[in-house]
Amino acid sequence: MKILSQMISLAARPFSLAQLSAGDDVPVLLPFYHLVSDHDHPFQYNYRVLSTKRFREDLDFLLAYFEPITLEELHSGMNLKNCFHLSFDDGLRQCFDVIAPILKEKGVPATFFVNPAFVDNHDLFHRYKAAVLNQFFAKKGVMSDLQNTYADLMSLDQMAEDVGLDWQEYLQKENPYMTLEQLSQLERDGFTIGAHSWDHPEFWLLDEASQLDEIRESMEWLGANFSPKIKAFAFPFTDFGVSPFVFDAIRRERLCDLTFGTAGIKFEKETRHHQRLPMERAGYKTARDLLKAEYLSYQLKRLVDQHVAKRE
Repeated sequence: MKILSQMISLAARPFSLAQLSAGDDVPVLLPFYHLVSDHDHPFQYNYRVLSTKRFREDLDFLLAYFEPITLEELHSGMNLKNCFHLSFDDGLRQCFDVIAPILKEKGVPATFFVNPAFVDNHDLFHRYKAAVLNQFFAKKGVMSDLQNTYADLMSLDQMAEDVGLDWQEYLQKENPYMTLEQLSQLERDGFTIGAHSWDHPEFWLLDEASQLDEIRESMEWLGANFSPKIKAFAFPFTDFGVSPFVFDAIRRERLCDLTFGTAGIKFEKETRHHQRLPMERAGYKTARDLLKAEYLSYQLKRLVDQHVAKRE
């Protein structure tokens, strides 16, 4: 945790959550995760992987202080004060095997954002390829910290070939992603399926035409395979580098009803666009600690007019 984050976390301790989240202009809470697992997982090189115990504790905390709402309710324009909508990115298998049963048990609605290129384990996200290589090297006693971008995909594939890693064999053995049938079952169970771009590139590396292609193609796939009442798109990584032109095109072409970034609790100027809060941040022992720090950060930034999401 960075020094400033540590200072904010310490400063938030004396205050109650109600005090820190006070104010009519505080954005709706939109926490999101990737996976939950009690086993060693290579994707821990990308983010903190929470245990089922910690995930259940997070949910119990959220349910004690906030009202869970569906994506339809988020879109409806209802009073969103003290509400939250939960979401999960990347379409990993644990969403079906571990997360969904817990959500159903506790009666929590959620949206699962997926990349069509990876459904049914046809391919592997480039950052996950880097994570698998990091784990491979660690087992050989070699420490590495590969965090390659979409532009480095060929070099990752070449590196895997050089050390004898076959991505198709890995996908068949590990089945890291959900299948189309599992996603369909989630929809039948009342969950929402959304798009997360076609194959998870860093949007800030793409020009506007390529960004829109990623959005159009993934949303077309979503409509062809599911029946979402609300068409939702979550930008991969972040919405940094997405211009007003792209948001205007989304609205003009009616590609999505709702879109999402990952800037945490921030005020958003774009209509029908919301910022989500990453819940897998290192350095926080509980969801309470994370949310209190995030709300205090928002209130402090609001005092100096720095509480608005920026994309440049």
